[in-house]
Amino acid sequence: MQDYKELFNENGFPKQCFPNHWKGGNKIYCAGFSKNGLQGIAYDAQKIADDINFAINARKPPAAAEAADAQIKLLDE
Repeated sequence: MQDYKELFNENGFPKQCFPNHWKGGNKIYCAGFSKNGLQGIAYDAQKIADDINFAINARKPPAAAEAADAQIKLLDE
């Protein structure tokens, strides 16, 4: 990894502070560096999974049924 100096400090831990330490630039993630044991790792993993899910769903066009529901709601208002 070429840009690790952007993400980690001289001690090898993320430069960003908790709770945003898990996300670096350019969609680089780091889990398990919060010094909170397994609970911290689980927290990091969930945040990373949520961010990836958000990125994937942001690219998808709405399904035809969802688009029809949205049009109906607009007409009802």
